[in-house]
Amino acid sequence: MAGQLDEAAKQILGTLLADFSDRGLTAKDLKNGYKGPNVQALATAVCNVADFNAVDFDVAFGDLEKSKLIKTGPRVMMENDPNSSLIFLGTYSKREYVYLTEAGYKESRKAPNRPQHVQRIVNNLTINGGHFSNTQLGQGDVVSQSQNITSGTESEIVAKLISILEEQGQVVSHTQRSEITAAVVAANDGDGKQAKSLLEKVCGPVWESVQPVMWPIVGEIVKKSLGL
Repeated sequence: MAGQLDEAAKQILGTLLADFSDRGLTAKDLKNGYKGPNVQALATAVCNVADFNAVDFDVAFGDLEKSKLIKTGPRVMMENDPNSSLIFLGTYSKREYVYLTEAGYKESRKAPNRPQHVQRIVNNLTINGGHFSNTQLGQGDVVSQSQNITSGTESEIVAKLISILEEQGQVVSHTQRSEITAAVVAANDGDGKQAKSLLEKVCGPVWESVQPVMWPIVGEIVKKSLGL
């Protein structure tokens, strides 16, 4: 199937590639496997792009699995009937989420396999006790996210990231400001891993709480720099 992808298959790989890039995942994650988007969320995104239906998605999804371009999970041990004398050993996928393999990543990066548009799932929610006005947050399984701030200048994006951190009661030093700027520069260069590493360093112990707010902004810049 590689090199002869139909449009639905291209959309599936394109959406998974956007998710992979937005989250700053690495080659190690491709090799070892990672928890990707919920299968149903992916199906909804793909079928919203063009004239695709559930059958188109299922057929393309099955072909991609057979070609080992994608895998599903989590994998669990097979359950045996305690009243049966037969014992089956092995595992099976519960098919709750889907992710790219190394081969799938390579195929999704090829120019002929890149769709013109990738549908994104964006959810809005309110965090009680926080001060995240007009901020888009991911809720549940997110394929990718966007925020209008990414269309601003580099200094505006840096200022937004700093304000998010300050809203958590953090005092941002000159060194931290420089590292946030470096993270935005790395994102513009398509280096999601470096950008994420710098943000984690700056945010320290509050990273887990601000990551759902900060990373979608930076992840969108990475995606744009990669032409996704």
